Amino acid sequence: MIVQKRISTIRKYILLALASALHLAAPASAQTRERNTNTSQTEKYRLVWFEDPTTTATFVWNQLAGDPATLYYGLQNQNRQKGKYSNRAKVNRVVKYDGMTNCFVRLQNLVPDSWYFMCLGDDFGVSRRFYFKTAPDKPEAFTFICGGDSRNFRDVRQAANTLCKKLAPLFVAFTGDMISQDNAEEWSHWLDDWQLTINEKGHLLPIAPHRGNHEGRPESIPNHFGMPKDSYAAFSIGGDLFRYYILNSEIPADGAQGAWLSDDLRKNANGVTHLVAGYHKPMLPHTSGKALGRNPAKWAKTFYEAGLDLAMESDSHVMKRTLPIRPDASGKGGFRAAPDDPNATTYLGEGCWGAPLRKADVAFPWTVGAASFNGFDWIHVTPKAMYDKTVKIENVARIGEIDPKKPYENPAGISLWAPRGGDEVLTIPAD
Repeated sequence: MIVQKRISTIRKYILLALASALHLAAPASAQTRERNTNTSQTEKYRLVWFEDPTTTATFVWNQLAGDPATLYYGLQNQNRQKGKYSNRAKVNRVVKYDGMTNCFVRLQNLVPDSWYFMCLGDDFGVSRRFYFKTAPDKPEAFTFICGGDSRNFRDVRQAANTLCKKLAPLFVAFTGDMISQDNAEEWSHWLDDWQLTINEKGHLLPIAPHRGNHEGRPESIPNHFGMPKDSYAAFSIGGDLFRYYILNSEIPADGAQGAWLSDDLRKNANGVTHLVAGYHKPMLPHTSGKALGRNPAKWAKTFYEAGLDLAMESDSHVMKRTLPIRPDASGKGGFRAAPDDPNATTYLGEGCWGAPLRKADVAFPWTVGAASFNGFDWIHVTPKAMYDKTVKIENVARIGEIDPKKPYENPAGISLWAPRGGDEVLTIPAD
């Protein structure tokens, strides 16, 4: 009798333990489903950086029906319980364009180097929960991704977007030619594919969008991302650590843009550790299939005088790295290698996010390497140097996710380019 009671008691405790384990497991699954549920009439989300990202961000979505949603946000994670968030914001601007109702909320007075959580609420329901990080306002290391030309092959574009999600950079600089034909159908597909950069938990990767030649309508980038009318801007990260220039190679490089660039670079040349610019058309394409970038070439002298450290280009559909170079009329292509000159600029590119690849059949004495493959540049910014890894977009399903505590350590399965059998990592020392 005593033995039977003991067995019964043991069974009871085992059942209670199992029930407790199941109870603990169930909320996690339910919470994930709840976090990712979208009962609102919103879609095609994007977070955009083109002004001070330490305190400001622009959130954009397509409103499918009804009045524009309200954005609920705060420093505390309230999942989809919109009423519990400490802040709410109405739309600043609504643009009906390409068959979409693009809604823009400009978030201001954010806390630097902080995680924000948010959701949208409209007359129909609540969106999934999102979160993002503001940029630091003091010097500290971070990563970003740069690349362009995603216009043709959606499978490559989707793989590249998925890889961005796995590498979880602070932001993505997209250097133009998102689409091939600047029309409603292609923009709808591109924005759908961009959702692959958002992970299961709702992490939004900010995008710094650039205009390329296939964004033929000047208003496309402003109407889909909220950029200024002429699609050029600049912002700083980490105080005086890093300043990034979003340039527009489809409008005159001199004129208003050129005057603004010269003035801004002059103000920041001596105080900022890393000056970096992105734009679409390269000065000297590394393929015979493209003509010289006459317009951006006008920036070369401006870059050199200010000591721009890194320029990132697209358009040619090849990948390249150069030595630090400076303008020189007697040099090949109008440049010469100047690895010991602190004002010289390193050039990367040239756009392989899903556009048709071209032969990398042009090289200069200062070219470190050029090749034809789908890829983008993954850059680690630190106070001592910037480090570049060129990532090949291949076998993405087999690549692991980055460890947030080691944001530049290669995840399992990643494939990197080593130009001419040299180093996989390019170091650009701080001035």
